[in-house]
Amino acid sequence: MSTKPVAPIAHLEQKVFYSVLATAVCVAGLILLFIGWHLSRNSGPNWVVLLAQSVPVLLLLPGLWQKYYRSYSWLCFLMLVYFVKAVDGAFTSTANWTDGVFVFLTSSLFISAMLAARWLQRMQKR
Repeated sequence: MSTKPVAPIAHLEQKVFYSVLATAVCVAGLILLFIGWHLSRNSGPNWVVLLAQSVPVLLLLPGLWQKYYRSYSWLCFLMLVYFVKAVDGAFTSTANWTDGVFVFLTSSLFISAMLAARWLQRMQKR
């Protein structure tokens, strides 16, 4: 049983670079958003909630740093959970601009991680 040869993708290294960069920027933005939410609470920061929100993303950082395409795939699955929470928060009566930023970051992070996972996998097959 032979495998089909994969068609080359033009400018693959450049696409990988920009998708990995976009993923890193969105992850940093998401973590900063979580920290900002918890530091600006009227009742004071709740560190347990901050850790519960941040740790799943932070656990994937070593794999993202080493550019394992499976870590980017897992990040996509994780972003689905965050996206559901973000959309739910954006449509409540108490929503503010940070909820819109949360939706934007989770959507952007999902797309960039999905593209990075696909292109990193293709780069490894070469």
